[in-house]
Amino acid sequence: MSLNKDKILYQGRASVRITTRDGKVIYVDPFAGSGYDLPADLILVTHEHFDHNKIELIKKRNSGCRIIRSKDALGQDEFDFGYARVVVVQAGNNPNHSVDECVGYVIILGSGVSAYISGDTSTTDDVDRIANMGIDYAFYCCDGEYNMDIDEAIAMAQRIAAKHSIPYHVTGDISDTFDRARAEKFCVSGQMILEYGQEIEL
Repeated sequence: MSLNKDKILYQGRASVRITTRDGKVIYVDPFAGSGYDLPADLILVTHEHFDHNKIELIKKRNSGCRIIRSKDALGQDEFDFGYARVVVVQAGNNPNHSVDECVGYVIILGSGVSAYISGDTSTTDDVDRIANMGIDYAFYCCDGEYNMDIDEAIAMAQRIAAKHSIPYHVTGDISDTFDRARAEKFCVSGQMILEYGQEIEL
């Protein structure tokens, strides 16, 4: 991996770590996998279900590290940290995830690369708004038990039309390892499948 590239590490379940080309570290929904050793500059939590909010895994935090939980993000349009701008978008479904308690995030890095992290959701009223942001990398939950299923996630991905569309949170069973066969059913233009622990340069 180059040192001057933005990177995304898919840790597992709904857990993602972004490292900017300038060395800033952003964690989203810490819970699964490894890779929590880098000191955090920003921790984002989409909602307070236990498989999304295990921030105690991140023991190293740089001075000024910000933690933004869904309760902090609700009612806000965005947060600007200089090295990244975080746009708050709607997330939720009935009966599992109230839109009054959940959010998704569009993270726009200083380089201009953008990533949409859906959190736990089904299709929301913000889909077209997200599409208008010209997303580079989009992560879609698609377990079909607590959130939208594969078909709905495909339809949402088609509307958003990100350059790269990535299925995550693909099973409702938290004890499962990555279900690649299920992830491969997420057939959409720009499909990208990441295994647990896989890191890519952006």
